[in-house]
Amino acid sequence: MRFKNREEAGELLGIELNKYLTEEEKQNAVILAIPRGGVPVAYYVSKTTGIPFNIVITKKITSPEEPEAALGAVAVDGSYIISDYAKRWYSEEKVQQFKENAYQEALKRAKKYGYKDLNLKGKTVIIIDDGVATGYTAMSAGMLAKKKGANRVIIAVPVCPSDAVYRLREVFDDVICIHRSNNPFFAVGAFYDDFHQVEDDEFFEYIEKAKKENLFAQ
Repeated sequence: MRFKNREEAGELLGIELNKYLTEEEKQNAVILAIPRGGVPVAYYVSKTTGIPFNIVITKKITSPEEPEAALGAVAVDGSYIISDYAKRWYSEEKVQQFKENAYQEALKRAKKYGYKDLNLKGKTVIIIDDGVATGYTAMSAGMLAKKKGANRVIIAVPVCPSDAVYRLREVFDDVICIHRSNNPFFAVGAFYDDFHQVEDDEFFEYIEKAKKENLFAQ
């Protein structure tokens, strides 16, 4: 399955969530989007479901030697997850250093994007991105939501690798993924016709549109 763009992916994901959640559940739900690619998806999910959204800040944990390889992820509140691979190949001291570097970057992002804590106590929280690969970024966001008292935490994405689902279930109560791929060379962008990088200007445009349309959770 392929998506035209993040707009179509968000609309289809919204339809899935409308089937999955009752009206009562939607009334007590909030979406947390992972910037920047998750924001357009979350906006269209929000328009389709009526569930307001905000953002959650996370940062992939990497090493200087392999900056593209995810060793885990950390959220802006310090919630983190480290891969078994990282634990095998790096000393605990190194892993903690990598985590601290990522955490400082998360704090910078939070300031840049105007992140504010929401009251999540007793809420159904839906973490949304444009897709997951390893799942670590989403998992750290889910851990943040649980620490803040969410009653139920769901991951909802357009596409994910099949083998990531079991890992996601370690944190999330439910996993909603429209297309699960068995491709060993999985890449989120391969499932989109248009997967342009969402720049800051586009990010802020979506946030402003959401605020004007009462779709932004305060």
